[in-house]
Amino acid sequence: MADAEIETAREQRPSRLHTFAALRNVNFRYLWVSSAFISAGNQVQQIAMGWLVWEATNSAFWVGTVLGIRALPILLVGPLAGVAVDRLDRKKLFMAAQLGLVVTAFFFGLDVFLHKTQIPVWHPLVFTFLLGLDAALSNPVRQSMIVNTVPAEDVTNAIALNNSSNSIMQSIAPLISVGLIALPWGVAGNFFVQSVAYIAVVLIILPLKTPYREATAERTTIKRNFAEGIGHIRKDTTLLLLIILVFIPSLFIHSTQNLLSVFASEVLGGGVWTLGLLGACMGIGSLLATFTVASLGNFQWRGKLNMSSIILVTVVLVLFGMSSHLVLSLLIIGALGFFNTGFRLANNALIQSRVPDVLRGRVLSIYNMDHGFQPIGSLFLGLMAGSALLGPQGAIIMAGLTAVAVSVFIGVRYRHLWSLK
Repeated sequence: MADAEIETAREQRPSRLHTFAALRNVNFRYLWVSSAFISAGNQVQQIAMGWLVWEATNSAFWVGTVLGIRALPILLVGPLAGVAVDRLDRKKLFMAAQLGLVVTAFFFGLDVFLHKTQIPVWHPLVFTFLLGLDAALSNPVRQSMIVNTVPAEDVTNAIALNNSSNSIMQSIAPLISVGLIALPWGVAGNFFVQSVAYIAVVLIILPLKTPYREATAERTTIKRNFAEGIGHIRKDTTLLLLIILVFIPSLFIHSTQNLLSVFASEVLGGGVWTLGLLGACMGIGSLLATFTVASLGNFQWRGKLNMSSIILVTVVLVLFGMSSHLVLSLLIIGALGFFNTGFRLANNALIQSRVPDVLRGRVLSIYNMDHGFQPIGSLFLGLMAGSALLGPQGAIIMAGLTAVAVSVFIGVRYRHLWSLK
């Protein structure tokens, strides 16, 4: 066989390690490791914040409100952040966002250390709002950089692997968080750890390059740049439907996550370690889904995975609300993490494949606006969970049944979504 034929055969031979194909790209490796540190900081903070507010107020309403308000700024500045992502250097924007988080997390940790559990509730509200402002910029720029660090054939794998860093941290960070709470520094130690994690991110991404970035947006007016992104979404009805779908888990699934501290205490009769176990099991389920999708490679039935996962995760949410036994709840929340992540990965890959790079930041900023509706879900779920009529279990069951109805309706009404590739 000729040398050229041998080389062609090698290129066509499927990789035995396709699960980790995107990690062959050094720039994606930098991004992957930085994502792990970001996720560690976020997970540690979320568990600690829920417990801090619960101890300070003993109110499901305030737990849901404080954790949910982080998403509100995404509605206010998210779309404009997308314009910046397409017009400016994405790496520099990413670094600036992380430096802002370093300062914010450190000073809030100091605030918590000085006040202990007597901290006024408006302090965590302000801190969480500031985190949301930063996330409005950092989320779309980080997602855009995934595609800019790998060739087209590795995009789906890269999206899944990038999520794996989040899933790994989600599996272990809750236990780390509750362990830190037990130390002399108390809850404040979690926020100092979060600040250190963001310092590590800045150092990791210093050598990162974006060789697959195609072009920057034309520097006309901000209004015109923004209108171009909106116009692209309006012209592509399928893209619009995919974006609408992602609002379902944000309104219902993620709002439930914000009430895990209440569920652990009021329903399961546990404490901070029960909360840690719930978070860890959800992370394990998410991790299993991540590696499952990564192993599939550039598969051609992403539409079926997308629609089946969104329906299944809503059904599992109802089951979680019905459970009052620890072991059963841990198993169910693991399944919740599995199907939620399966949907997120398939949906993200479908959207990224339909967007030109010059518009990527603007479209992803609209896509990420689903996080801005989390406060609405958290607010209503917190109110229902705090009522004598429903309580935490009844509130989650109601949220799950609503989510099931919406997802099934979309799946039946827009059947072409099942056949997307």
